[in-house]
Amino acid sequence: MRNAKAIRDEIHDFKRNRILDVASQLFFENGYNGTSIDAIAEKLHATKPFVYYHFRSKADVLAGVCGRTTAFVAELAETAAATAGPVRDRLRTLVHDMTLRVIEGRVYLAVYFREDKHLPDEARQELAENRRRFDRALSRLIQEGAEAGVFEVGRVSVATQAITGMTTWLFNWYRPSGPLSAEEMADEMARLALAMLETRPAG
Repeated sequence: MRNAKAIRDEIHDFKRNRILDVASQLFFENGYNGTSIDAIAEKLHATKPFVYYHFRSKADVLAGVCGRTTAFVAELAETAAATAGPVRDRLRTLVHDMTLRVIEGRVYLAVYFREDKHLPDEARQELAENRRRFDRALSRLIQEGAEAGVFEVGRVSVATQAITGMTTWLFNWYRPSGPLSAEEMADEMARLALAMLETRPAG
């Protein structure tokens, strides 16, 4: 049975995430400068103190929006790099799951790329560290595959950026109403990543 603290933490996280969901949509539609704490509270049918209980400022809300997806995909990559098992399967799972996360968080990522100039320096540094964590873990995974003869890679750094770019940029063009569902797109991205890296028989 969960204790009272665990339940309180879960409720706190739910409220915080609800604020981020609403704020991300308003930032996306109206821009950072065009969105106020009043507007966020009104959309939540809550009060300004409710928002300020969970976030210090509007910039802090923006930092939460921008950091949500980047922290998650960094953790995905680190788990894939540290887990035992065939490197091909681990890379496929990483690209598949990352694709789903990018699609799910595409509004968050759009806000990040449009409004990052408004981020406090501390938040900007944290986001940069998330990116470095992701790059290091993905590079380690690709290098492992190359050393095992599973992947054929000229430069690991280029392969890392190629996979990062093709999955991250989905936020800009993927549409749920398009020909592929999120799951189908995740399968296709994983297939493309492996096709780019896997060794091929001579001739």
